[in-house]
Amino acid sequence: MRPIPRALLIHAATLAQATMDENGSETLTMLAQLRNVRVEADSSETLTNDDTQPSRSALLLYDAHNSQPRGVAFAPGQRVVFSGVRYRVQAVEELCDGRRLHHVELNLCE
Repeated sequence: MRPIPRALLIHAATLAQATMDENGSETLTMLAQLRNVRVEADSSETLTNDDTQPSRSALLLYDAHNSQPRGVAFAPGQRVVFSGVRYRVQAVEELCDGRRLHHVELNLCE
């Protein structure tokens, strides 16, 4: 199976680990600057009894051959910053072409 074409991997994002301080605010520690990835963002609104709540989600594609840096370890709970929006990694799915890793899909939520 061929790698995801580089012409489709037009985005960059930051992968970070979140820690909470004693005041309850979140501090991000950068793990990697992701390059040559694809992010498909989606926004929607949820109607509640009180108000309409906007929510954002995204799918990040990290190609095993063309994305940089190589060898990044993804885990649920990490943060991804893309276009100024902080997303939380909900799920990590590694997809293989039969013999080796082809790409990683990260399900992100705000």
